Amino acid sequence: MTLDTSGISSKVDYTQLSTVLKGVVNSQGLVLRRVLVSRNDTLNEQLKLLAVTGPTVTPELFPTPEDRLAYWYNARAAWSMKLVMLSGFPPTLEDGMETRLFALDGRMMSLKAIDDILRADSDWRTLIAAPGVALHRAALPREALGSKGIRAAIAQRFNDLVDDDLRFIIDVDKQEVQVPPALWAIRKKVMDEYDKTYGAAGANLLTALLPYLHDGAERRIRDVMGYRILPRKGPWYMGIVWKEY
Repeated sequence: MTLDTSGISSKVDYTQLSTVLKGVVNSQGLVLRRVLVSRNDTLNEQLKLLAVTGPTVTPELFPTPEDRLAYWYNARAAWSMKLVMLSGFPPTLEDGMETRLFALDGRMMSLKAIDDILRADSDWRTLIAAPGVALHRAALPREALGSKGIRAAIAQRFNDLVDDDLRFIIDVDKQEVQVPPALWAIRKKVMDEYDKTYGAAGANLLTALLPYLHDGAERRIRDVMGYRILPRKGPWYMGIVWKEY
């Protein structure tokens, strides 16, 4: 997808994204469909600015890793919402949605391309905590993220993901923990890191997650120690509220 960016000057400004997110995302991290449709023009203006600004096309505006992380998180949040709109608010993630090309950072990119960049970060939580609309991904934030405090925000977002029963599934009847696919894909790395740090041997994934958790998320995982640990399977439902009253 291309955008008419004539007359748009490059700058780091996520104000319009914050305006959209504050009205569109509810307390559960779900998207209010009708509100998003009503704010389409505001979202488009943010997307145009992101199209001509970014770590590749205007590197001088993103001198630190934190500047770049905030950009990719905000870009993923904005384009996740736009792609859902363009797809007609499907109940499940459609084939090709994550590889659909759009104008970003002076080039054509996709959600998958953003994920590839986030995956390369030194903190494995960075990809896992990245925002999306689908319920197997971390929730959208309720405002745009800034570079200041982005590392703390990532840590909190990962904690919130584990504490979210819509996204991190625990089946008490079956005594199963269904791990989101992005986390499942790197489970060995997480477990190896725990073993190396704490001098352990053969820690399971739930144990390896505990140092990164606090409050409700930590209690949630401690309560299910001994459960089977499985990858979450599709279909990948979208976190959309279709009927708003």
